Amino acid sequence: MCRCNIKEKECANMRERMVRAQLLLQPDLHRRLRKIAEQENRSISDVTRDLLEIALNQREKLQATKLEQVRALQQIAERILQERVGKPLEIDVAQLIVEEREERTREIGSD
Repeated sequence: MCRCNIKEKECANMRERMVRAQLLLQPDLHRRLRKIAEQENRSISDVTRDLLEIALNQREKLQATKLEQVRALQQIAERILQERVGKPLEIDVAQLIVEEREERTREIGSD
């Protein structure tokens, strides 16, 4: 008898499609997993699968968000280049940093 919350027939089908993996866990992590499993009357493996699924989904959403942000920045850069008729900004970044530092030093010194 399966202790997970899936119908017995579906659970048997899932077991056939699973891949065995061995994990080495720190004692505290194992203790926490065991506690959850006991509270929910489930196996440690079942709890671990659920937690991994949640963590992987969150990670994938974060990666997708980062990718969307990069694409948005690329579109902004393309718009700027179009507005400048393909000419990139002619700025000496190192010199700009030096000037900003000097200005900040003057501001701090005048306080």
